[in-house]
Amino acid sequence: MDLTLRLNILRDAGQIDDEIHGNLLKIIDIVKEKWGIELTEENGAMFITHMSIALKRIKENNIVEPMEDFLYEGLKKEKDFEKSEEMVNTFVQEISISIPEEEKSFIVMHLCTLLSL
Repeated sequence: MDLTLRLNILRDAGQIDDEIHGNLLKIIDIVKEKWGIELTEENGAMFITHMSIALKRIKENNIVEPMEDFLYEGLKKEKDFEKSEEMVNTFVQEISISIPEEEKSFIVMHLCTLLSL
């Protein structure tokens, strides 16, 4: 299954709406165009699935509990931490969405994992 099919299934099942579906497709394009990373089922499934859930939570004003401090401190030591933060900030600008800090740390964590593959 490719990521587009995964997103179509999530949309058709009512797990995400058309707006979130479109934003996720934009994120996939941004990652490829700006950072030269082609997201596939193998390298991007966890990230895209997390983003779909995160964008739905944000849209519904359901704020996630903050990441534990000790986990966040460890995350900041990851070699791709700054690049991952830059990526999240780019997503915010490109899809015109506000991502709460509590949510950003988890997105950064998924991006650090993605970049380490």
